Amino acid sequence: MEKQNIKNYAIGIGISAILIIGITALIYRNEIYMWSLGDINSLYQQAEQHYKEKKYEEARKEYERLAKIDSAKQCQYRLGDMYFQGKGGEQDYLKARKYFEQSAESGNADAQNNLGYMYTFGIGLKTDFYLARKWLAMASAQGHSQAQVGLASLYRRGWGVDKSLTEAFKLYKRAAAHNNSDAMNNLGYMYRNGFGTPTSIKDAIHWFQKSAAMNNSYAQYNMAVLHIEGHGFKKDLSKGAEWLALSAAQGLPAAEFNLGMMYLLGRGVERDSLQAERLFRQASAQGHKYATSYLLKLEEKRFTPADSIMDLKVMAN
Repeated sequence: MEKQNIKNYAIGIGISAILIIGITALIYRNEIYMWSLGDINSLYQQAEQHYKEKKYEEARKEYERLAKIDSAKQCQYRLGDMYFQGKGGEQDYLKARKYFEQSAESGNADAQNNLGYMYTFGIGLKTDFYLARKWLAMASAQGHSQAQVGLASLYRRGWGVDKSLTEAFKLYKRAAAHNNSDAMNNLGYMYRNGFGTPTSIKDAIHWFQKSAAMNNSYAQYNMAVLHIEGHGFKKDLSKGAEWLALSAAQGLPAAEFNLGMMYLLGRGVERDSLQAERLFRQASAQGHKYATSYLLKLEEKRFTPADSIMDLKVMAN
């Protein structure tokens, strides 16, 4: 009996020891994992260097190891962004969201902004304006200018919030103060249309010009619209075509289509149906609503000048 008691006692001690070791390992798992990695700072610097050198496969492997550290919010963000863009391997929006969430919950504003963007447009997940607003507001509160633009656009459209052009205007102003070219263009859009502020073509031109000078394709397109229609400037088709060319070179479908139409009609540029077809094809590939039909008309030789249409209106990002 006594031997049995001793045996049971020993078993109990053993089980307790195993439990203590298990609990300790669980509590300190992060520290243990960090210790197993060795020189973490060197590994991080190596990952960053590989990323800068566009050696994305090596960088992704290194960030994968670092991202398992609970506090490695920058590595988690970077890894999420690599999965989002497909850098260094497959594109995987679910993994992108996973790592963005880990980083965002630790306070990384870039990750919060990206989550807000994904939820706004339903990229790799279901559109959810409530969660979009949550993450964009958190990043915005940290002064993240692109998140301020995203949050402003929710208010401008009334997506998941009560529509407020005044609130949208304020947020665009705040982001523009941080030199954000999208915010500058959108301020021009708001001034041009009198959204959240009195209409002012002078202020619209000011912000469009500032944004266009930073190579913003939407602002370049909007400068083209003002020149072609003669709003705030003397009507100048050639100058409008120059602005459209800058925007089209960056792949903006509206610029590609309208520049194509100008080539087709010889307005502001020398007539060139081959250039027109090329630009229509590029715009059509991005889903422009008129480009596909005009491309078919050209291919089937059904186009007449009476069919022409210019799809010109100022645009927000």
